[in-house]
Amino acid sequence: MTVQLVSDQLSNVLDDTLRSQLVGNFKAIEKAFNDLDAAQTTLNLEQNNINQSLKDIDQGLENIKNDNKNRDANIEAIVNILT
Repeated sequence: MTVQLVSDQLSNVLDDTLRSQLVGNFKAIEKAFNDLDAAQTTLNLEQNNINQSLKDIDQGLENIKNDNKNRDANIEAIVNILT
């Protein structure tokens, strides 16, 4: 959504029209900042979720690696027993 601020159409006279135009601009800017802040919060939460998922994947891979080491050690032990 594009917000059109009053810029070159500002009143040349210090009157209520100028004041309302400036107030309108500040309200539009404030809303844009609030929207950006909310979007940043959402992005931070999503990034935290992704980071946690990556940690979980790393832990799963580490578990698989350990299981493979244990399997290899067991197979080696069985081969030694059989020979």
